[in-house]
Amino acid sequence: MSALSRLAVQIALEAAGDAAPDYLVFCSQHGDLTRLREMLGNIATGAELSPTAFSQSVHNASAGLYTIIAKSRAPVSSLASGASTFAYGWIEVEGLLLRNPHSQALLVCYDEPLPAEYAPYSSQRQCMYGLGLLLRLADTCGLTLDSAPAEKNEALPMAPLFSSWALGTEPTLRITAEGQGWIWSRE
Repeated sequence: MSALSRLAVQIALEAAGDAAPDYLVFCSQHGDLTRLREMLGNIATGAELSPTAFSQSVHNASAGLYTIIAKSRAPVSSLASGASTFAYGWIEVEGLLLRNPHSQALLVCYDEPLPAEYAPYSSQRQCMYGLGLLLRLADTCGLTLDSAPAEKNEALPMAPLFSSWALGTEPTLRITAEGQGWIWSRE
């Protein structure tokens, strides 16, 4: 496993704990670009490609590895939605849980810094992070997500900002990513 896959799988295992989530949603804005860059370099130099490296470079590799290690047969979604990847993962989980109100869903969002040659194409500050949340519908109150008018784009990725907010006491979190405003609020 690459460092990014190890991070995603470890975060997922810790977030799930002893639970057996009914749904899995893995989110990464860029996926394993480090491994992909190495493979592109091999193609450029005419070197042979490793089938194992290729199979581990696809966007759902971390989710697949988690299901093997955790012996999970739960349905899996693997999402990439630009700077709003975490928010769209949240929406995916909400949809799954609204259709299946007594279920639990594991949301895992992770990324690593872009390789140097790709960094100029992202307006976000590059960092390695992973966030895993075991979610269910709240009985009486909980968190809600809504869209909002766009403000200034946030420089940090959403998942670390959400994590910091969730551990704090502020009633709302407002994030703008690529011109789309998002609001989480505590009910």
